[in-house]
Amino acid sequence: MAEQNDASSDSDKAVEDLKKSAEVKDREIAELKKRVEDEKQLNQIHLTMIRELQAQLTSQSRLGLIFLCLLLIFGIIMFVFS
Repeated sequence: MAEQNDASSDSDKAVEDLKKSAEVKDREIAELKKRVEDEKQLNQIHLTMIRELQAQLTSQSRLGLIFLCLLLIFGIIMFVFS
């Protein structure tokens, strides 16, 4: 009879250990899911920033080309009238 109680208490302990282990794993999975979601949001922010910088660089390069063209035209006009 005592052996049966020992066996059932060992079995109960094993079940409790498994439940605790499962709870820990569930918490770890939940934390990992939250991390993944945070990383996705951060990546989305980075992509938005990159697109904005790309648009700024494009507009600045266009302004630079316009400025160079105006300088070239001004230089030609100065050469012609001198």
